[in-house]
Amino acid sequence: MVQYILTPWRHRRELLEVRKQFYPEDGQDASGDEATRSRERHRAVARVSVWMQRGACPHLVESTALLTAAILSDAASASASAAASISGGGGSAGTYAARAAYAAAFSRFVTGLLDGHQDKQRKLSMYSVAKTIGLPATFVELRHQATHEQLPSLAKLRSAARKALTWIWEYYWRHLVDVASGSGKQEAVGAETATDEACAEAVLEFLEGDNRDSVEVRRTLLGRWGEDAVLRAVEGITGAPPSTTVMLRGLRMMREVLQARMEVEVVQKDETMADAAAGEAEAAEVEKTDASEGTGWSRCEGVWKPKPIGVV
Repeated sequence: MVQYILTPWRHRRELLEVRKQFYPEDGQDASGDEATRSRERHRAVARVSVWMQRGACPHLVESTALLTAAILSDAASASASAAASISGGGGSAGTYAARAAYAAAFSRFVTGLLDGHQDKQRKLSMYSVAKTIGLPATFVELRHQATHEQLPSLAKLRSAARKALTWIWEYYWRHLVDVASGSGKQEAVGAETATDEACAEAVLEFLEGDNRDSVEVRRTLLGRWGEDAVLRAVEGITGAPPSTTVMLRGLRMMREVLQARMEVEVVQKDETMADAAAGEAEAAEVEKTDASEGTGWSRCEGVWKPKPIGVV
């Protein structure tokens, strides 16, 4: 069955363009002055605001826009406050507005992120969910302070907003694959090659060992690297073995892994057939019960007397 994923952007290139506007220093092109980068961030915030109106906008994309908007607004307010101080005016209102904008954006980022990872069966604390996804505990503490206590200082909020944008980049933006350029594909291939090499080293160390706890060690290897990676490693080692003993142990290991996989498939097939048979038997029993009980209607005994609606 085909499953469709609705996105507010028209194509993936548009999302990657917004990423480049939000994080020019992390992209391929970090050229341009500060004014140009600020204009690009303004455009990215405006585009994400349109996405939010369309719906189905990822929370971390929205949070990136809100935090960036708070930073841009703070910069503009700081410039205005500096000009006002020179002319003899005050800037306390602008400072308080910047603190409120930072607090709202940061609280929405943390609350929405943790609520999205909340267990539906049982309520978990925010600290537990944050630890699960790798969110710093200081983010949860600052969110609590901004929501329930006095607003944190402007310096503290500025630092937290920039740290939050860095965390969002590491958690979400950097993992987006640029299909058109092929760079993401090359990175994925490189990561897979490194994983296969590490798996091959671990398998070779196991085959050259004394094999006193072979079952436990093999189970650990399969649990860590997976059957496919282990089988590829064993096949490569047995193709050019360092010794006859390693080759024989590798062939025996490959046979045992494949045999265990076949046994699991047979058990799963038997369980599926048993569930199907149980379902058919239950359906037949229900049909038999329904047939014996009839339609649920019966003939009225005696004289039928009509009653107005609502009278018992």
